[in-house]
Amino acid sequence: MTECHLLQDEGLPPEADPEQVEKVKMACKWDKITLGSSAQYHVNRWKIGLTGIRNAITSHIGKRRKIFKKPAQDTKGAIMDGHLQANITILDDMEVYVEMVLTTGVWVIVNAHEHTTARRLPQ
Repeated sequence: MTECHLLQDEGLPPEADPEQVEKVKMACKWDKITLGSSAQYHVNRWKIGLTGIRNAITSHIGKRRKIFKKPAQDTKGAIMDGHLQANITILDDMEVYVEMVLTTGVWVIVNAHEHTTARRLPQ
């Protein structure tokens, strides 16, 4: 884990590096996304399928919306290496929490669920 410096004004984690965002974008383009258990359940519940979540992530990136590094929950000031998070719009106006885990290869593991708190990451 590396140290996380929250963006001073908003109390937000740092944004993902451009290379990390590009890896997610390419994984979506090349169909190298695999769904974690939370995403499998919710993608079926939302009736959007794997293609729908890939398209939502690609659209989010294409609109230059924000993707953040994910802070470690148990270690103050640390971020989880290779873990990204974003507030992504699906189904016209429904916003969901999406976590993207970068692997050492080309694959990206995606977890997604409805927001569990009132505080959401900005898009």
